[in-house]
Amino acid sequence: MAVDTSRVLRIGVVWRSQVVAERVLDRRIDVSVGSRPDSTVAVAPSEYPGFPANVTLAVVDHGAYHIVLPSDPAHKLVLRGGPPGNDGVDKSQVKTVGGQRIYPIEAFTGGSVSMGDLIVMFQFVRGDAVPTVTREETVLRIGLVHEDRLLSDEIFHGHKPVTIGVGPTKSISLPDVDYKGKDATFAFDKAGNKFRARIPKDSVFRLAIEGQPVVDNKDAQQKGLVKLDGDFVAFDVPLKARGRCTMGPYTVLFQVVKQSITVPTFARRSLGAKLAAPFIADSVWTLSLLGSIVLIGSIVGQALLFYNTQGKFLDKTTEEEQLAHTTYDVIIEEKEEPKEEEKPVVDIMSDKAKEETKKEVEKDKKPDKKPEKAESTGKTVDPEQQKRNDREVVKNNTVAGALMGNNGAATKLFADDGGDGEGTVTAKFGGGGDGDAANGGPGAGGLKLEGGGGGGGTIEKVKGKGGGFGERKADIAKVDAPVKKEPVAAVKLGGLDGDDGGDGSGKDNIAKKVAGRAAAVKACYEAALRDNPDVSGKVKVSFTVGTAGTITDVTVSGAEGGFKDCIESKFKSIRGLPILPAPKQFNQSFVFTKS
Repeated sequence: MAVDTSRVLRIGVVWRSQVVAERVLDRRIDVSVGSRPDSTVAVAPSEYPGFPANVTLAVVDHGAYHIVLPSDPAHKLVLRGGPPGNDGVDKSQVKTVGGQRIYPIEAFTGGSVSMGDLIVMFQFVRGDAVPTVTREETVLRIGLVHEDRLLSDEIFHGHKPVTIGVGPTKSISLPDVDYKGKDATFAFDKAGNKFRARIPKDSVFRLAIEGQPVVDNKDAQQKGLVKLDGDFVAFDVPLKARGRCTMGPYTVLFQVVKQSITVPTFARRSLGAKLAAPFIADSVWTLSLLGSIVLIGSIVGQALLFYNTQGKFLDKTTEEEQLAHTTYDVIIEEKEEPKEEEKPVVDIMSDKAKEETKKEVEKDKKPDKKPEKAESTGKTVDPEQQKRNDREVVKNNTVAGALMGNNGAATKLFADDGGDGEGTVTAKFGGGGDGDAANGGPGAGGLKLEGGGGGGGTIEKVKGKGGGFGERKADIAKVDAPVKKEPVAAVKLGGLDGDDGGDGSGKDNIAKKVAGRAAAVKACYEAALRDNPDVSGKVKVSFTVGTAGTITDVTVSGAEGGFKDCIESKFKSIRGLPILPAPKQFNQSFVFTKS
């Protein structure tokens, strides 16, 4: 009979008018229903009390499904969708396999089996054609009997050893209230295609091997079929052998048989076919994925287009701004560089003149020094302005104002001729005599300001000596002090040496940054000239640009001391350098000259 492998079997289980399970079998295997875990359609015994442990519904014989005919006359089998006039069981096609009466059902569309409270419905439905293969496997069948009542009947494959004893981890668990002995173990031996049994020594067992008489404990020991292993007895259970052993009040039935298993087979496919299978199987998902890829590609394309247009312009603008900021920093640094203090011209009208006068008098105590004549500065004073301010000026900013007091000098502040003529402002001080514009007596000194209402006026600086100053020369004002001229510094940059490891754009950007620091380096040279006017020549700076856009190491050759330290600090303060794939070293030379 030809078998249509494109049909699959659908099973529904009804227990006491309640649907408890439904299963679609996409491969041809023996079908059983029950509360045991090894049942094809298993139900939880805790949820459905009283459910049968295991009921065989159908078996596969020669690749075709056969229904197992109920042995109880009260049970009923119904077949539907068969050939015209043949919805019943044709007794001529009934055969016995493994002690069970079976009947072919491939010609029918479905049916049902009623067994008291249990009803199993089955139906053939159209499915994908799956090629199958039937293979045989050596299995161990174990039944557990207590007081002549079969408690369980299970099939175990040779994947792992089967243990029988007390505890939830055992393959078959015995209640600890009834059994206190040791465990029994059955391990599969692949090489001999048999099981190796190891049972407690006090167990009573019987073993029947095909073609040999049944043996018990004593006979097995005499024939050498068993071996003592401490508290256990070990023996082999080959194919088609069966036996039993006692474990307290329980009897363990064991048998080694061949079991036929039908499993689906799949054609071998190449790696490309396996990768393409998900895309071919679901066209909607494939189209969605392609749409996502196109969308992502368009976003990336727009980003690249923006970078090539606006992005480069923004980068250039940012670089110019950074260069401008760098130049500004250089100017600020130049302004902050310390310069050589010039000896200031002493103003006889300021507080500073008083301090300088005291210092000069204390330094030079020579009694034989002759007083020098006063010299006119030749400066013209506005008479109107002078009239308004001379009182406060003399009081706050002159030696006379500083010496005013009960024991000090008498000061004549104003002497005016009436407005259009000449006027005189005189300040006198002394402790023992009079002083005039040219000479002062002992302890004497003076200041004289002459001017006219309609003309100009003159300020005469006075140099004098007196006993009050310890016979010392006092330079009250130095108007024509010479100004020291500093040498003019010049800096010439050489080419930047080094390889950025790319297309050269990184090196160009680094050269621009270094050129922007040339003014700061020049300021270092100008500071060095103030300490040593002979400094000049070529200086080489070796520096390393790190991966963070900063200079990590600087070495200066050709310079010493503060000049060298200043150049190093200027290079280490450079920021905004390009990001290089790895740290690179560059060399920059400078030629310093002065005129």
